Amino acid sequence: MGGFLDNLKKMFIMPAGSGSKFITFNIICGRCKEEIIVKASKTSDISRLYEGDEAPGGAEYLLRKEILGNKCNNLVHITIYLGSGYNVISKEISGGKFAD
Repeated sequence: MGGFLDNLKKMFIMPAGSGSKFITFNIICGRCKEEIIVKASKTSDISRLYEGDEAPGGAEYLLRKEILGNKCNNLVHITIYLGSGYNVISKEISGGKFAD
């Protein structure tokens, strides 16, 4: 009986590695020029936008994050609006810049 249930479970569970749970951004500190890799969790760092929220057209998710590097105490703030496929709609940064 366990074999049947195990096979049934495999049909409904997403296989490991089939999709990333994180979105990654590279930023550069405006003070010390340190390059910082920011990993944002899709489940805990990113908020869903609802009707009535002020957002750019096509945005469905919002990421607001404060980042502190290792070299200095400059706090970098990012605000990123994302579409349905977690594609970037618009992004703002203060205290640094996005590394492209």
